Amino acid sequence: MNKSYISAACLWLSLAAVTSAALVWRPGEGWVNESSGESLAASDAKAALQIARNQEAKEDFKSALETYRSIVRRWPLSTSAGEAQFKVGFMLEKRGEFWDAYKAYQKVVEKYPASQFFDLSIEREFAIGNLFLNGEPQRLWKIPLLPSMDKTVEIYSTVIKNAPYGVYAPQAWFKIGLAREKQKNWSEAIGAYNKLLDKYPGSDLAGPAQYQIGYAWYQASSQPDYDQSAAQKSIDAFQDFLVRYPENEKAEQAKIYISELSGRRVQGSYNIGLFYLKQGDDKGCRAALIYFNDVIQQAPNSSLAAQAKERIEEVRNLQSGKSPMFKKPEAAALPDASPAPAAAPKERAENPPVL
Repeated sequence: MNKSYISAACLWLSLAAVTSAALVWRPGEGWVNESSGESLAASDAKAALQIARNQEAKEDFKSALETYRSIVRRWPLSTSAGEAQFKVGFMLEKRGEFWDAYKAYQKVVEKYPASQFFDLSIEREFAIGNLFLNGEPQRLWKIPLLPSMDKTVEIYSTVIKNAPYGVYAPQAWFKIGLAREKQKNWSEAIGAYNKLLDKYPGSDLAGPAQYQIGYAWYQASSQPDYDQSAAQKSIDAFQDFLVRYPENEKAEQAKIYISELSGRRVQGSYNIGLFYLKQGDDKGCRAALIYFNDVIQQAPNSSLAAQAKERIEEVRNLQSGKSPMFKKPEAAALPDASPAPAAAPKERAENPPVL
């Protein structure tokens, strides 16, 4: 048989075998045989990493993203894998896919804790949390959604879990408090600030956290579903802040809030006293006296204290039955059930008056 014919036949058979093996092009790898995983380019992780870096330098973030992913997929135990996984997150950030970027950084923390990119990944997670806290829209299949404070808290909580004694942990607790305040979830916000104070009392954020506790209670006190104790808790927190941090830049504002809350609390006691006074019964009178006396005790020299003293006098008059304003009308006497005596017949006038 002709040697050239045999060579041509062998070449044809080789091409047929390669074609049937489903070659796939992957950026950074070239043509890859899916069945064997053999790459016709980038013979090792370092070579592929350099290809990805070149794509990144050209701002071809989509191609770089795929190349970095291929490195992690093909060489997960190589010395290049940690950097490649970090760069997956970084490329996703460049493309505005922040939630997926956070997930990619977390893989660095979990799978490559010895990598030099461990701390950098936590730093980027914290930065993404800040973006969401400040209103960056979160996305579902690239569709922008309203920021979710629950997801924001999840990111900060992950930062704390990853490095509870790291530089970002106290900041993350503080930001969790701010996120919960945005949700008007005052109790969880205050809980986060207290965690910061308990775990990191020497942090530069301890003073701001104490102030925010007072401010969270201040906001809660204006809500209809919170009782007057919220105002008092706010006053207590602000006073604690002033004792601990008298030189803080927010000290004057804390004094303003204390003054406002004190006035609001006095007015609230007075209004409640009026409510019970208008009931007019013995139970209402006793309750009214408690609240009017509370007004006098809280602000003895105020105009409301003078009014409270007048109301106390009204309560005492009411209790003694002397108050015409609140005195209950007496019940009308029942008619006598016995038959009335028959009236004597009138005598007929002999000479009726002339009309």
